Amino acid sequence: MKKLTETRPTQAPTKPKSLLICLLLSLLSTAAWAQAPVELTSITTTTNGVSMAWTDPGPGQAYTVQVRESLTSGTWRNGAMRYRWPWPWTHWGDAPSSLPAARFYRVLAQPVATPNRGKLLSNSLRDRFDTNSLNAYFASYGVSGFVRPKFGIANRPFTYETVDPYGLPITASALLILPIGTNGPLPLLSLQHGTLAPKISAPSQLADMEGVVFASYGYAVVMADYLGLGSSPGYQAYLHARSEATCVVDALRAARSLCASNNVTLNGQLFLTGYSQGGHVTMAAHRELETFHTNEFTVTACAPRAGPYDLGGATVERILADPAYPNPWYFPIILASYLPIYQLGDTLEEFLAPPYRSTLPPLLDGAHDPGQIAAAMPADPVAILRPDFQADVRTNVNNPFRQALRDNNTYSWTPKAPVKMFHCQGDRDVVFANAQVAYQSFTNRGACCVSLVDPGAPAQLDHGGCYIPSLRGVLAWFETLRQ
Repeated sequence: MKKLTETRPTQAPTKPKSLLICLLLSLLSTAAWAQAPVELTSITTTTNGVSMAWTDPGPGQAYTVQVRESLTSGTWRNGAMRYRWPWPWTHWGDAPSSLPAARFYRVLAQPVATPNRGKLLSNSLRDRFDTNSLNAYFASYGVSGFVRPKFGIANRPFTYETVDPYGLPITASALLILPIGTNGPLPLLSLQHGTLAPKISAPSQLADMEGVVFASYGYAVVMADYLGLGSSPGYQAYLHARSEATCVVDALRAARSLCASNNVTLNGQLFLTGYSQGGHVTMAAHRELETFHTNEFTVTACAPRAGPYDLGGATVERILADPAYPNPWYFPIILASYLPIYQLGDTLEEFLAPPYRSTLPPLLDGAHDPGQIAAAMPADPVAILRPDFQADVRTNVNNPFRQALRDNNTYSWTPKAPVKMFHCQGDRDVVFANAQVAYQSFTNRGACCVSLVDPGAPAQLDHGGCYIPSLRGVLAWFETLRQ
């Protein structure tokens, strides 16, 4: 361990109560001692928080910063790192909202290992349900009118290795739902869940009705939690298309290993579906599979539903134009997700106006539910931004945040497998124009088998109302294609 280096602020805060005495510990893993050590190059404290930078001892390093309030006691923790995993750049900032009179920091530098993508790390049998139990369960969700379970099901949570948005190894969690008592090989179905706030709401932690529906019809259902949810570390990479897709691909790899270890034979078919954020993930995963993994997987059919495929266009324009957006709590989660991935800034607080810079960030830690976040939001979600940044988001199409949104559009490619998009025209959360833009892009590119269905027509169903009709439509379609 390098010796302690005390560094006093180069600029004193304007408020004495925010005074900090900051010490930096530079630690290297054993494998990294042959390289030059990490050296602190700058550290400043202001009323906006703390920022620091350090040298890069060599290529292929990943960094984390840990904190504690005492130099000689207490546990080093990543509590101030709620928006980040280990990252490859050599700077970091800490927000002022909860800074004590003194805080101590250390940088951990670790050589980046080659990821073993899709490696199954752990698994367990959580529970099993027979068809009688499932009938009662489906009745409670109002789907018993069209769902007739053929098999009981078993829920098997598992963890696996994948990559984070920077390509570094990370552990993720997922759920495999298997039918009980089937004869013959099973089709694999990748089901992508919708927007979640608490980590414990992820499929690996709680039962998922839709996954149970498909498993009870004889599909081997795989549900990835996405990065930052379930037992995955850090804050979620919400609506980041590439990491959503790599999570799904690697969950499918691990699930196939888990099926093999349980003597479950698969028939080679692969179905994809998901609702809301799950629609976005489904489209991103389909693109990833057909672009990079055709030697491993062949997509049989894809049914994205009510997804924000045009994040940088139809989605953001709707949010900007609606001063009473139905679920304003989506907005800060997107901003918090893109902040570290696109290096928009050091802390979420620096983009927010009072009082939101102090009230909102603590609610985005993966432990609070949507109602708690929504209660801290104004009706107009963009109003949480500081005035100058808000004005730039509204008027500048090249604003960095809007550029990040465009980077996560999921329609500029040509699907090979059949795609049937389900979307209701009355949807105000994820406007119908998202599906129209994607459909037009696919047909313009010559995709052979793409369709767009409003499962709620002629009624103008909203986002929540469209969920059950779209599930009915997907189940019926997949049943005509399965072997």
